[in-house]
Amino acid sequence: MFEITPSVIWLIVGLIFLAIEFTKLPGIGFLFLGLGGLINSVLVYNYPFFEEHQYTSFGLVSLLSFIILWWPLKKYMYKKSPGSHFSLVGSEVEVYTNPIMQGQPGQVKWSGTIMNAKLVSNSLPAKVGEILVITEVQGNVLICRKNTQDPTV
Repeated sequence: MFEITPSVIWLIVGLIFLAIEFTKLPGIGFLFLGLGGLINSVLVYNYPFFEEHQYTSFGLVSLLSFIILWWPLKKYMYKKSPGSHFSLVGSEVEVYTNPIMQGQPGQVKWSGTIMNAKLVSNSLPAKVGEILVITEVQGNVLICRKNTQDPTV
């Protein structure tokens, strides 16, 4: 018969925290608690001292995994690269508000979100409802050109 020991409980706790991190609430910090639970499971199983201090060791191991992994994970998640806006470039947007004139800011709708936009230089005004193509992203402004495949152009 399978016996439920403190090490098995910590193993289950660690797996639950990891499952929450990777499915329901990513980026909250359950990764560190999950790693703390898994490592604490090994410590409690192999060293009797840790069974007496299992809650303290769980907290310390979770904190240690946070300290060791926070900076590398932060750099990985938020790294800036020249092509970081690749998913927007080439996408189609619809002119949302007043006609967009060259050099003047306007608003477009992309994937249900209203975003700031400007037209590329040497471009004719774009009317409301017209489809544009994103050519570049500058900060929070989409640089767009007219869609050459749009029959209304």
